[in-house]
Amino acid sequence: MNTLYDFVTHVKGVEYILSIMFIAGYILFAEALKPKPFAALANAAREDKDYIRKTGYRETARTIGKIVAAPFIGIAYVVALPFAFFAAIGSAAVGGLMNVAGRGAAFGWRPTEAYLGGKKRKKAPKKAEGEK
Repeated sequence: MNTLYDFVTHVKGVEYILSIMFIAGYILFAEALKPKPFAALANAAREDKDYIRKTGYRETARTIGKIVAAPFIGIAYVVALPFAFFAAIGSAAVGGLMNVAGRGAAFGWRPTEAYLGGKKRKKAPKKAEGEK
């Protein structure tokens, strides 16, 4: 171990291994204190074996295949994330450019300011009686 990072990583690894060992030890100790130790475990194993015989080995193999494939699917998802990120950024950039291009091509007509009934003509002021 040369660096602090190496030391901390080593200590954390040992800590995790000890935690798993203590949990497994507690489960074994709690089972050993029961009147019929490991009876529930044996019963569950027997039920599993009967279920596998009833449904067939093909279904069990398919389930195990899904369990084995799960980490690879997760890795594929993590690998695809940067590509999805750049695709989203590119889509936003293209959308922004199209918005700017569309604004430049528009003639400034806005429906709220349109005179849909034609331009209103200003009335000429009334002439006095003596004027032409």
